[in-house]
Amino acid sequence: MTNRKTIKRARRGFSLVEMLIALGISAALLTATLFALQTSFFAYQVTADQASTHAVGRLVVHRMMAMIRAGQDFRPFPADIRDQFISSDYIEFFHPDTGQVITISWDRNSGQLLYSIDGSYGTVLLEGVVARTDADGFVVNPFLLEWEPGRRVYRVTIDLMIIPDDSISTSADNYVQENSDGSGPNTTRPIRLVASAMPRSAMF
Repeated sequence: MTNRKTIKRARRGFSLVEMLIALGISAALLTATLFALQTSFFAYQVTADQASTHAVGRLVVHRMMAMIRAGQDFRPFPADIRDQFISSDYIEFFHPDTGQVITISWDRNSGQLLYSIDGSYGTVLLEGVVARTDADGFVVNPFLLEWEPGRRVYRVTIDLMIIPDDSISTSADNYVQENSDGSGPNTTRPIRLVASAMPRSAMF
């Protein structure tokens, strides 16, 4: 009789409480694993976005600097001849090598940097360019022209704030935007690119 009770006790399965505890532990482990995977995927995406945007942004800025060095007859003009610094959302100049008037402008509504020749329709030079504000909360324009007396530009500075995006193309520290699939907010750190060039005409 004792042996039969021992065999029955040995063959007894898990109770309902034990099954629920086991399922709860398994669910907690799976949740932690999925959260870790999601975090690693997000970190990889952020790194890829920043690397791609930085590479494309530097290429565009380098190209603009090359054009500015060869440029002449820059605009916009200062409202007062005594003004030395002019901040603007566009820059226009004559390129003597091509004989064309080049305009580079920033459309703050679409976040696009546009490039046009002789007043033609603007071509997208860079996307994802957003407004940067100073300590007083005023928007800082991406172009700063330093004028010398006599209507001659001495130096041009380009200051761009770009939102990382691995699909960016050449055709506020935290910036919050929606993910590309609209699933929710995506917090990324904008990339700031600053470069300065002196036109050759100002060197001589």
